[in-house]
Amino acid sequence: MGNRERIIDESLHLFNERGTHSVTTNHIAAHLSISPGNLYYHFANREEIVRAIFPQAAATIREALPIGRDDVVTAADLGSYHLRGIEVLWHFRFFFRDIDELVERDPVLAESFRELNGTLRSKFEILFDRLIEQDHMLLPDPPNDLARLSANAVILWTNWIRYLVNARGTPDLTQADIVEGGHHCFLVFAAYLEPSFAGEVRAVFDKRSSKAVRGRKKK
Repeated sequence: MGNRERIIDESLHLFNERGTHSVTTNHIAAHLSISPGNLYYHFANREEIVRAIFPQAAATIREALPIGRDDVVTAADLGSYHLRGIEVLWHFRFFFRDIDELVERDPVLAESFRELNGTLRSKFEILFDRLIEQDHMLLPDPPNDLARLSANAVILWTNWIRYLVNARGTPDLTQADIVEGGHHCFLVFAAYLEPSFAGEVRAVFDKRSSKAVRGRKKK
């Protein structure tokens, strides 16, 4: 692995642990045991490092919801999509925690994030359309509420970490906290799902929640 890749990987780790506001390029260089000049050869500033991390996050987010307009969606699929989303939130938690500050400093990143939000809303609309067509989900009344439901799911998912940090007054989070966010996101549209189908999806979450809680107790 070259220095550029090492800088990206270790910066992600430091940003997740300390927050972007607490990590400077000098901190990153010292953590990697390289000179600041070596780091600046690859990245002019911290914003460029964040901008280099973002495509990884965006690609992983898109892969977490691999739904097409002709796909059959089972309860296990729907549960899996949300669990993948939970893992993305955990792996790139600094980004969702610090997003306001990050996009304010970097207009290029802000535009990329807006595009990703649009993609996510479209993905949720496709997912809900497929569930409705398969009789797993009721069409909202009025039907244009479906777009609002998709937007609400994206809003909650992308803002869950910031909500927790602000509500608790601390940036310290566990994977169990992120799994809890998956429950909340699911409840945005759970009432529209066919009850037995919703129960199967919920069972996927409950299993993951139990695992996360057991992991937290072991620590």
